[in-house]
Amino acid sequence: MGLRTKRAMRVFVFRDLSRKLLPHAFRRASGRKAGINAISYDMKYRSNLKSWCCILAGITMYALALDLFLVGNGIAAGGLSGFAIVLNSFIPLNIALIVFVINIPILFAAMLINGWRYTISAVVGSALYSFMIQLFSGLPTITTDPLVAAVFGGAAYGAGMALLVIGNGSTGGTDLVIRLLVKKISGISLGKMALLVDGIIIVFAIIAFQDIEVGLYAIITIGICSYVADRIVLGFDRGCLCMVVTSQDPQALSATLMTKLKRGVTKVPGLGMYTAVERSILFIAVRPQETPKVKKILSIEDPNAFVMVLPANEVLGGSFRNLYLNGNG
Repeated sequence: MGLRTKRAMRVFVFRDLSRKLLPHAFRRASGRKAGINAISYDMKYRSNLKSWCCILAGITMYALALDLFLVGNGIAAGGLSGFAIVLNSFIPLNIALIVFVINIPILFAAMLINGWRYTISAVVGSALYSFMIQLFSGLPTITTDPLVAAVFGGAAYGAGMALLVIGNGSTGGTDLVIRLLVKKISGISLGKMALLVDGIIIVFAIIAFQDIEVGLYAIITIGICSYVADRIVLGFDRGCLCMVVTSQDPQALSATLMTKLKRGVTKVPGLGMYTAVERSILFIAVRPQETPKVKKILSIEDPNAFVMVLPANEVLGGSFRNLYLNGNG
């Protein structure tokens, strides 16, 4: 067999194998890519669905807080709904319509400044909010005691606010007004601007109703609303982080802490910049009620230790509550 014939046979075999194997490889690669795209789409769909469920639940809680507790007792607890409650006592229009009408110029201004993509969720949220207020407007006011209404109305309002934060939603209103003002006025924080806007609405309610108690009940409502929203968003599983700076043997001290507290200890090397002495920093996460036990152990084992006790909004994993990751549930 000549050299030319051998080369021709090699080319033929290579082409034959390429025709058989390459399409299969391309199909496998395309299949993997399609699978990854399908998983990515499914995760994005679930995330969006969860967000809109939280937004819908939060708007529902907002509307129930208004119709069951606040409107019937004339408590204008800040925000656009509080402003609408005051106007409702002078204008013979229902709260839902007032909220919807006032929201229109606010949403239009937000769209001009921030663009349609930023504002679209607020447009949907404000429309749903007005619809829910009207839907529940026929429900009776649960209590005529303003203090009880302020407490429970604030709790329901706070739960709704937390759900909206989790779902990254908005009902428009003063929330958008505050963000727009902060964007245009430099040197003032979001929290201070919110306090200023809500304060103006509360003062307006006191003047309109000629009753200072209306403002006091509104302040109680806002306070409880903020507390409940923070607890839901930041978590109820609170703890304390103890940072112990020690010059003693970290192994022995850690063993004592772990044995008596049944908690894990993490060691980080440290250097005292003033004394230029190497020290060990021990981190221990405990429940708030366990901090006195930590102090007692350290007073016996290392009286010269430098200890810092820091609040932790939520402690997850390890010997605490199981860590839950969004999208894996």
